[in-house]
Amino acid sequence: MLNILIETIWLMLPAYTPNNFAVIFGGGTPIDLGKKFINGRRILGDGKTFRGLFFGIFGGVLTGYIQYNVEKLLGVNLYSRFPLENALTFFFLFSFGSLMGDIFGSFIKRRIGIERGGKAPILDQVDFLIFSFLFVCHHEVFKELFGIEIIILAFLITPILHRLTNFVAYLLKLKDVPW
Repeated sequence: MLNILIETIWLMLPAYTPNNFAVIFGGGTPIDLGKKFINGRRILGDGKTFRGLFFGIFGGVLTGYIQYNVEKLLGVNLYSRFPLENALTFFFLFSFGSLMGDIFGSFIKRRIGIERGGKAPILDQVDFLIFSFLFVCHHEVFKELFGIEIIILAFLITPILHRLTNFVAYLLKLKDVPW
């Protein structure tokens, strides 16, 4: 059981890390350019920025690239069993999907009146996960590495990891709220 848990976390890192990079390196111009939706509320809010999107994708791909090379060095055969170009495409899609899920979550939260930093318990923990999987579900890396047990375990552990990483970011003063 411990092996499958470690493998799941390892495989999920390119989807887990983009939002952390976006928080650390984000800021600047909001993706919604300050515009409001037809209901008068912001489309996304100030927390979703172009810089955050760029650095989030970069961070997820970088994480995957580092994993790929660590696997090569250690003789582990997960991501590194694929040609580098295929793995990089997968890392890009996985990272981009993660961020799109988070952006979608923000859009939904604004529609229902939850402001930036406000809680939306299930949505906050799985929006990025669902979109990550949707963006890579047809990719050969996903088909070969992500069995049903990995996917189910990812959905089970992600809310716990989400809370933990948000709390650490709050302690480091990278987030305004601890959830």
